[in-house]
Amino acid sequence: MDRWLPHGISESRDDGSMSASPVRLKFTPVDVLLLFLVIIWGTNFSVVKVVVAEIPPFGFNALRLITASVVLLLAVRVTGAPAPARSAWPRLLALGFFGHCCYQLSFISGLARTSVTNTSLILGCMPVAGLILNAVSRHRERVRWPQWTGIALASLGVYLVVGVGASASRDTQWGDLLTIVAVWCWAWYTIGSRTLLAQYSPLQVSAYTTLIGTMFFVPFGVTDLVSLNWGEVSVWAWGGLVASGVLALSVSHIIWHMGVQRLGSTRTSIYSNLIPVAAMTVATIWLSEPIGWSKMAGAALVVGGLLLARVERTTSAGG
Repeated sequence: MDRWLPHGISESRDDGSMSASPVRLKFTPVDVLLLFLVIIWGTNFSVVKVVVAEIPPFGFNALRLITASVVLLLAVRVTGAPAPARSAWPRLLALGFFGHCCYQLSFISGLARTSVTNTSLILGCMPVAGLILNAVSRHRERVRWPQWTGIALASLGVYLVVGVGASASRDTQWGDLLTIVAVWCWAWYTIGSRTLLAQYSPLQVSAYTTLIGTMFFVPFGVTDLVSLNWGEVSVWAWGGLVASGVLALSVSHIIWHMGVQRLGSTRTSIYSNLIPVAAMTVATIWLSEPIGWSKMAGAALVVGGLLLARVERTTSAGG
């Protein structure tokens, strides 16, 4: 039997004996790294907001993707990781195209046409998209009711954090639609990477999908880069671009793939619900934005949902 049981409930074994099945919260070093990822991505919203005031969005994305590709390929070279087999390249090409190029195009284009609030709310629904794709996947992960409940609570929390005051109008509907496309691109990228992560390291998958995504995306940024007055870009903007490329794309993608490889796509995806909370916290400290009671309640629900999603059953032999 492999189902979740409440604390104190026992299940029958094949030999007729009983085994206790208490539940406990299980946090691993990968969970700690995913929390670090949340801080990086939450902070990245403010960094991008500052940098794109000096570097046009598509040009900015092209440069940080190039930065990430160089960093990741150097890491592959230093670690001596071999190149993937020829049979892996069709999936790598698809993941790089949808998970990096299409995601970035949809995200940036959507953000330009809608509000940050709407964008954060829609991106917070990514675990739900992941659950749907997992349900129709040939290699489904088993999702128990604590994970379902945790995702539902966290999604409600995301709405309280960024959804209160969000609006849908004709002025934002195209941006909202493009952001929804970005959500599905990233959810498919997460689910689709599981097969490769059974054979290759998170570094290898991150490096080659990022390189492929960069090759597809760069042509969209050429116009911005040609028209850019490079001499007017401040040192702070260059620093933000490099930090975003190294941390938000290189390091974070390796951590994300580690989570998918060791925790599963469902439990990893729920950490994306924490990103709006981190973004809110950074904006409060950095930009002095106020926090209301609804946002505090939402943050508490997101954290509670995450904790519930990390509940696991432990089994001990019975007499």
